[in-house]
Amino acid sequence: METRTRIAGIIIEEGKLLMLRGRGCLELWTPGGKIDENETDEECLKRELKEEINVDLVKAKFFKEYTSPSFYHTENTTVQRIYIAEIKGNPIPAAEIDNFVWFTMEDFKKHAYPMIPVTQNEIIPDLIKQGIWL
Repeated sequence: METRTRIAGIIIEEGKLLMLRGRGCLELWTPGGKIDENETDEECLKRELKEEINVDLVKAKFFKEYTSPSFYHTENTTVQRIYIAEIKGNPIPAAEIDNFVWFTMEDFKKHAYPMIPVTQNEIIPDLIKQGIWL
């Protein structure tokens, strides 16, 4: 069993949450990815945002950490450190990203898209409870 650390950004614009869909995947997830050795959280998030959707990180504020079984490799554990992020630029899918969605509260309530469970069951409800995503 392996534990991997993932750094993720919550990007909210005009009341919508930016969610990504990877190539060959059905589920939506938050932008971000695995942290490299000797990389800070902010460096990782900056790199991942550039690689995945070709935007620049302007600012990031730590939100919360989550630990859960890895969705795609259930024998592993994923530790996600979530940041509220501000970006510059318009998202353009790149690298392993097939598409993105500006996810609405209505989408969330209707379960309009399949999502990674920790995102649907913990991260988004916490964003709502704390008044970050309304």
